Amino acid sequence: MLKIVSDWSFDRITRELSGAMWTFSRLPDDSSAATFVHRCFQREIWHEVKLRERIAIWAALPLVPLVVVVLAAIFTSINGQAIKKRTGKGIIRQVREQLGVSLRHAILPPWYYIFELHDDDKRQRACEYVNRFEMKSGLYRILRDHNGGLPIPAERSTACIKDKLCFMSRCRKFGIATAPALLSVAKGEVKALDWSGPGLPEIDLFVKPLHGQNGKNATRWDYLGSGQYRRNDGKRATADEVLEDLRQASQRRAFLVQPRLVNHREIADLGNGTLATIRVMSCRDEQGEFEVTNAVFRMAQNGTVVVDNFHTGGIAANVDIHTGELGRATCGAWGSTVDGWYEQYYENGAQILHRKLPCWPELIDLVRYAHGSAFSDQVVIGWDVALLDSGPCMIAINKAPDFDMIQRIGSGPVGNERLGKLLAFNLRRTVEAKHRSL
Repeated sequence: MLKIVSDWSFDRITRELSGAMWTFSRLPDDSSAATFVHRCFQREIWHEVKLRERIAIWAALPLVPLVVVVLAAIFTSINGQAIKKRTGKGIIRQVREQLGVSLRHAILPPWYYIFELHDDDKRQRACEYVNRFEMKSGLYRILRDHNGGLPIPAERSTACIKDKLCFMSRCRKFGIATAPALLSVAKGEVKALDWSGPGLPEIDLFVKPLHGQNGKNATRWDYLGSGQYRRNDGKRATADEVLEDLRQASQRRAFLVQPRLVNHREIADLGNGTLATIRVMSCRDEQGEFEVTNAVFRMAQNGTVVVDNFHTGGIAANVDIHTGELGRATCGAWGSTVDGWYEQYYENGAQILHRKLPCWPELIDLVRYAHGSAFSDQVVIGWDVALLDSGPCMIAINKAPDFDMIQRIGSGPVGNERLGKLLAFNLRRTVEAKHRSL
């Protein structure tokens, strides 16, 4: 059952189901930013749907109640008893509330638990949540294709978002601090980048797919001395054996070899030895500048995991963007809420709540500069930034960042907060420019 909730196909199915439901939902008659974002999805995406797809959507609608009931049964079985114990809210009442928010707001049962809508105050604001399917099923693309209603530059940065080497090269071109890249390995061929010596450098290494995401297929090789390395799963190998493994694996996917980066000494006790990163959201504002609106600090929870990905068992804490202070942390894998919220890191008792991150003003400045200089043709970006002893360092970039994490960790919807207002502003200008060109 737990495997179901982490499967990519499940994500795709729920997005399409939610999109179909939301397309025909009635929205409140108000002028809020959240309502405008929802209405923009309803109207703009529906206009782009082909006739045969519209027919398929209409045909599938009678099955929606059955699918929602099945999802409610699955996710209540995973989370229901824990929530009942924590809040006193009974199983039947949880199911009834799940059905209600699904039918009124197209928020399916997994997100009832992810967003903690069993909390009555949060559920009253259900219409303010910006849904995952709205952004990933069309609104990001509309903003990107039309540059938020502004003139489209001749050179786009989108290709450099998908390719890690291109991303690093672009960052360096604009003087943006990023991680070194030692070698790339593709189709059995090893290419030297920032490393000119023979074999591998005698340091801890981090290997990740050149075009991967969510930390999948990433590995860590710790240098043991005497030419020996140990992989995170315990396998030992020489430098030649490591390279040969990479050559073989690169027949399926290309890899990037980097030095293993280490957390800033002030947060070294968070992350279980794995590099912790901060997901930072930035968006173009009304003056054409770029504003940081939200941030969450991600930490790995499992010693065998080499990435801090929130959806593969990691935990995350909200960051006050003005002060860099952390809130409580929680997990977020499809609404598995059994473990609740943490004020301390589970393994060593290190304080999380009210902890202040080092180099926070420098991190904000770096993100704003990077967005405005190297990626100014992107309206919204989700940045992954590490804090090293040398300062903030860009790790990765996401052109379609997940809103689930920032809304769960932030304990509330962003639809009528600053990010939602900026989304509405940019979507309104995009729609106006799009219609003028027709």
